[in-house]
Amino acid sequence: EVMLVRYRELYGTTLGDPRSVVRADVGRGATIYLWNLPPDRRLPLRAYVAGLTLKNGVPINYIEAIGLCEWMEVGFNTFYTFRGGEAGWIYAQVLRCLCHLMGTTCVSVYPYQLGHDNDEAIESGAFWFYRKLGFRPGRAELQRLAEGEERKIAADPKYRTPARTLKRLAAGHVFYELPGSEVGAWDRFSTRNIGLRVNRRMARDFGGDAVLMREHSRRALERTLGVSTSSWTPLEKAAFENFALVLADVPGVRAWTREEKQDLVRIIRAKAKPDEMLYLHLTQRHGRLRRALLAIGS
Repeated sequence: EVMLVRYRELYGTTLGDPRSVVRADVGRGATIYLWNLPPDRRLPLRAYVAGLTLKNGVPINYIEAIGLCEWMEVGFNTFYTFRGGEAGWIYAQVLRCLCHLMGTTCVSVYPYQLGHDNDEAIESGAFWFYRKLGFRPGRAELQRLAEGEERKIAADPKYRTPARTLKRLAAGHVFYELPGSEVGAWDRFSTRNIGLRVNRRMARDFGGDAVLMREHSRRALERTLGVSTSSWTPLEKAAFENFALVLADVPGVRAWTREEKQDLVRIIRAKAKPDEMLYLHLTQRHGRLRRALLAIGS
């Protein structure tokens, strides 16, 4: 109801799993609720978390976070009535809770949040909200532009970044890496790149027949991993086929060690288990899978 009346309905608020809800009381009257999707509504590769923050019992924002390995792309929107004040502090608490729940060490914010095709974010100077918290542009030319604007602001306290410059700054993702994270590793990554590769292969090798492609990819991955999915649950089979579509573009999977292959099978089956965070945490421990996903998604 909170989301619907604001025309802000999300996949996670409509279809979230009530059994997965967790709560964090972070002080100052703020309580953060986070939850996942049920197994039959999950995304093919990424893990999904949605949430709300309540201030003294009143909902003040919504949250959406989508993660893979140690990377997380996050959306955060404070309702108009509650902007200003403690927005920066509450955002930091939200990130703290998400990173703890999801195991994230690299936080990414997509361009729409900064103002790409979003006049509201341009008017509010959203880029600087994230920049002041320590986020950096993932594109070198945008990093140089941001540093140039910071020099102008330092030289003239009355200076305000023009809207046209804010739109340029909003053309790419911004990132925040926690200590120990590999800085820059996810700068060029997008799951869209993986999806486009799968679709090009479907058009080229299977005449656009998705069913045929899934069946072919499943059999190939079963041979590679030395497993049979015939006794698996329908959700586990679907997860296996999704991974098979992606790993078909990864060279050298056959050369992975026996342990790496067994760990991959555990990851795939975990996608269908009640707690999707188990799946996400397992992806963070499989270095070879992480490198493969980064390579084909960048």
